[in-house]
Amino acid sequence: FPIVKIIKKISATTTVFFLIAVLSLAGCTARPESDFSSVPADPEAEVADQVFDGFEMSLTDNGISKGLAIADRVEKYGESQVYRATGLTVLFYTESGRVQSVLTSRRGIIRSDTGDLEAMDSVVVFSSDSTRTLHTEHLVWLKGDNRIQGDSAVVVRGPQGVVNGDGFTADMGFESIDLKNPTGDINVLGDKF
Repeated sequence: FPIVKIIKKISATTTVFFLIAVLSLAGCTARPESDFSSVPADPEAEVADQVFDGFEMSLTDNGISKGLAIADRVEKYGESQVYRATGLTVLFYTESGRVQSVLTSRRGIIRSDTGDLEAMDSVVVFSSDSTRTLHTEHLVWLKGDNRIQGDSAVVVRGPQGVVNGDGFTADMGFESIDLKNPTGDINVLGDKF
C-alpha cells in the first residue's frame, strides 16, 4: 500500500534527523560556569567592542581643560570605562590653556571614569620648550593632582645635567620633580661654573 510506504519513508527520515539532532546537541552541552570562573580574562584574547583610529579625547576636570589625548588607535572592551591606546600622545595644558608639557608612549590606558591616564613602553615627557625631558617605561597621570608619577627607572635630562632614579613624582611643568634614589651629574651653579 502506498500510505504504508510513505509512513516508513517518513519514519526513517525522522529517525535519521532525530539521531543527528541528538548527536549535535550532545556535543554542545553547556559547561558549568565554575570551569572558567577561576581563569582571569586575557586582554590579549579579548575582541574589542569598539575600535577608534585617529582618536582624540579632551581631558577635563570640572569643565577645565587639562589636556588632550591623541592616539593612533584606541580599543574599548565591553562596558568598561577603560580605553587601550597605541601610539599615544598627550598634550598637558597650563591653567591659561597653553601647552605645558607633552607625553608620548607606545601604549597607554585612558580611564574615562576617573580621568586618570597610564602610559607605558618608551614613555617620554618633555617640557613645552623642550629643555627638560623625562624618560621611563611606565607612569601614571593623576587628574585630580595634575601630577605624573612612576615606580620604574627614570632618566631626567635638563639644562643643568642628567639625573637617574628608581621612581619619581613630578608636576606637569617640571618645576618640582622628586626622584627616588637619584644619581647623576648636575651643574648647580649654572653658567657661572
